[in-house]
Amino acid sequence: MDLHISSWPRLAKSTASLGFALGATVALAQGNPGGPPLKLTYRSAWSQYQGFTEQSVTPWRQTNDTVERAGGWQAYAKEARQPDAPDKSDAKPVTSSVKSQQGGKP
Repeated sequence: MDLHISSWPRLAKSTASLGFALGATVALAQGNPGGPPLKLTYRSAWSQYQGFTEQSVTPWRQTNDTVERAGGWQAYAKEARQPDAPDKSDAKPVTSSVKSQQGGKP
């Protein structure tokens, strides 16, 4: 292994950084030694997963009539121009009598 003198400062900085990182990790792991231990909980990212379900396909004439009753494409364009609500996580899902056409059979 051939180390040049110019690489020593870089090696020293790397070693010092590693030492500080390990020290901080040990300090965080010890936390509050006199207090109660932290309670860790696990929640899987897949817990809310819903598999694919087949959707019924609505006839295109019925879908076009529904869009016309809603105001046509202009109503959807106006809706798209409106700013989004600040927090949608607490919003209740909107139910409609029209089934989504996405994912249906062609």
